[in-house]
Amino acid sequence: MSRAVEPGLVHETAIVEPGAELGEGVRVWHHAHVMAGARVGARSSLGKGVFVGGRAVIGAGVRVQNGVSVFDGVTLEDDVFVGPHAVFTNVKAPRAFVSRKNELAETRVERGATIGAGAVIVCGVTVGAYAFVGAGAVVTRSVPAHALVVGNPARRVGWVSRLGRRLSAALVCPESGERYREEGEGLVRDEGGGEEAIGAVKKAGAAEEARPVVAKAAAAPRVPFQDLAAEHAPLAPALRAALDRALDTGRFVLGDEVARLEAALAERLGVAHAIGVSSGTDALLATLMALGIGAGDEVITTPFTFFATAGAIARAGATPVFVDVEAEGLCVDAAAVRAAVTSRTRAIMPVHLYGRAASPAVFDLGAELGLPVIEDAAQALGGVTERGAVGALGTAGCFSFFPTKNLGALGDGGLVVTNDHHLAERVRLLRGQGARAKYRHVTIGGNFRLDALQAAFLSVKLPHLDAWTEARRAHAAAYEAAFAGLSGLVTPGLVAGHVYHQSVVRHPERDRLRAGLAERGVDTEVYYPEPLHLAQAFAPLGYEVGSLPVAERAAREVLALPVFPALGEERRARVIAAVREVLG
Repeated sequence: MSRAVEPGLVHETAIVEPGAELGEGVRVWHHAHVMAGARVGARSSLGKGVFVGGRAVIGAGVRVQNGVSVFDGVTLEDDVFVGPHAVFTNVKAPRAFVSRKNELAETRVERGATIGAGAVIVCGVTVGAYAFVGAGAVVTRSVPAHALVVGNPARRVGWVSRLGRRLSAALVCPESGERYREEGEGLVRDEGGGEEAIGAVKKAGAAEEARPVVAKAAAAPRVPFQDLAAEHAPLAPALRAALDRALDTGRFVLGDEVARLEAALAERLGVAHAIGVSSGTDALLATLMALGIGAGDEVITTPFTFFATAGAIARAGATPVFVDVEAEGLCVDAAAVRAAVTSRTRAIMPVHLYGRAASPAVFDLGAELGLPVIEDAAQALGGVTERGAVGALGTAGCFSFFPTKNLGALGDGGLVVTNDHHLAERVRLLRGQGARAKYRHVTIGGNFRLDALQAAFLSVKLPHLDAWTEARRAHAAAYEAAFAGLSGLVTPGLVAGHVYHQSVVRHPERDRLRAGLAERGVDTEVYYPEPLHLAQAFAPLGYEVGSLPVAERAAREVLALPVFPALGEERRARVIAAVREVLG
């Protein structure tokens, strides 16, 4: 195994002492130091500032991130991941003035395990195969195989699969479909149970190039439309810490947690004001009320949206005026909006449907006619256009934090954003029952306040929004490529700035397609099966079948495919295969 260092794989600032053994393809980054006698397996990577002791052993395919010291007595088996600045100790009672090298305690991290950033592994323990040590955990005793441990001292809070996904109560991996069973104190993968493997998980190393993980279609777990448990599992320690922080304050409505979230979102969106409210629906309602829109007024909007868009208009006392949508993006058609303007029109309410920005022509029309444009951006947080962030394009933007949104709370929540100082103050007044001071009510408002606990949870999740958005875009791009040329299937296209809250295809035989996918274990949803101008709730407005044909046709053809960030490549491949099979 000992060999000359391959040029280009060891940075010029790194030190690899003579006598260190490096396998093929090992990369040693800036200022790392590998002592004589150390052994590092093929394809492993040692990050910036990593130290490897002369009696340390590192297997194949291991990734040791920046600032980690792998001291004498530590063994990292194949495919182990060690996060930045994790710490391994090697004696139980270190003193600067006492030599205790003869008391060195062996530490072993078994195959495929993950050590989170900043974790501390006290010497003399074994971290079992494919275990997952959460960031900052302090491991003082051995960790069973596949255990998920967090905290100080570390304690088990769940189980994880080989892919690092938190297992369900039935011990099934949500990404691969692998099943596990208890053996000793840990878990092992269940090779039996009548499952016939037909897929494989690719690993970076040659030690295990292909592993069967996917059961045949009849036996495999369903591909869910959403998987919030998989999204939240890696964040569980931080979410619990947020809960504790909120409990310690004793203030559960508005307060500092809400103020911090508002400031972070205002900065992200580039607006002067962000006002946390109780839901996306209440964000729309409070904005309409703040603009003084009510009885006798008309608000022009789309019929192809969630009910709350038009429902908020009606609740404010105004009349929703429905106009047709564009054939391609299914957002409201600017030309149809212009044709519907009357002397009673008080606002335009476009929807950024499925995470795709509405036409800029709608905002130009509002500016031309002096009409406020209220953006229903419930599905589009993180979306951008050439003019700026979605939600910051018009008079006010309204967002939802419903759990399934791109940035979802663990309950309800919403947000109003604006650059209009007077409007912002009015929304703040209305969200608290119209009171400027306690029990001093100057107008009739509502109970539209955001819970501090939901704000705390959202603050934990907000830093991950960009990564989740990129995952959604990757899924949408894979669908786009895979479905090219399928007869009758219309895909949404790859649109700049789109955040793919939903990835919605269209087909004239939508119901047949949906039934076929269900038979093949793929869950889907229809957004939306009925355009609002034909809903019973709006029957008094007098719209008839055929009055808005583009929206009506869309309601017959649209089908949303799974696109949540934690979908994974294997489950996405099952969706693709199922669609192609159903459509021949």
